[in-house]
This record gives sequence, structure tokens and C-alpha cells, in this order.
Amino acid sequence: MLAKEGARVAITSRTLERAQAAARAIAERFKIEVDAIEADDNAARARAIEGANLVFATGAAGVALLDEAAWKDHPQLELLSDANATPTLGIEGIDMMDKGAQRHGKTVFGAIGFGALKIALHRACIARMFEQQDLVLDGEEIYAIAKTMVG
Repeated sequence: MLAKEGARVAITSRTLERAQAAARAIAERFKIEVDAIEADDNAARARAIEGANLVFATGAAGVALLDEAAWKDHPQLELLSDANATPTLGIEGIDMMDKGAQRHGKTVFGAIGFGALKIALHRACIARMFEQQDLVLDGEEIYAIAKTMVG
């Protein structure tokens, strides 16, 4: 969805094959190009975020994805968001309660921190479905609703 807004987007996985499969699925579904990057260790993940402005971590529960040293002095990074609420968290140095906190000059969100927005979005979508009973919301429509909620 960010790629449709003009962002260059990459997806990482521990194997290149899995990253490529995910990138293909995204390309087929959303008609966009996503870079596939093998990132089987923290050094590879640190290289993967070179030049990035945003990092979204959505790995398996309890799996550390990115050491704090890999992002704290990163010159371009502006925002990091970690969807993992099960220790060990996905991004070291972010607390699951962070809600737009500033850490090392970057805005960070933890899983619980962005949870209130997620719940509000769920409620907004359900309200829309009560207004129009045959309504089906896909990811793009939900994203459009979310954008109205955050400006």
C-alpha cells in the first residue's frame, strides 16, 4: 500500500526464496513491485534497512529481528514500528507500549502503542459495515479508512 503511494518497499525473510514468494504474492494481489531481500541474520537485516525511512517489523512472536545498534545511528530512518508484543520483541530498543515515542531521534511504535489505532480502525470498519450490509472491505479500503483517521 505504501508502494502505491510512491514508496520503495522491500520485504525480508530468512531465505531469499521466501522473500521472493512473498514479493510475488504482493505483486500479483496489488499490482506493485516489492523488493525481496534475504536477511538471515542481524547484519543482513541491518544492510536491508540502509537508505530506509521506515521499518515495520512483523516477525514471529518472540523472535528478535533487529538489534538497536543497527538502527539507532541510522541517518535516514524516521519511524520504526514493531508489531511483536511477545518478548523478545522484534526490534531491540523499542518498548511494546511506545506510542510515537522518540528514541535516538526516531519516532517509534510498539505493538501495544499502535494497538489503540488498530482497535479504532476495527470499530470504524465495523460501523461502515452496519451502514451498508453488503459491504466487503479489503486491505486497500481498510487502508483508505485508516488514512482518514490519522490525517
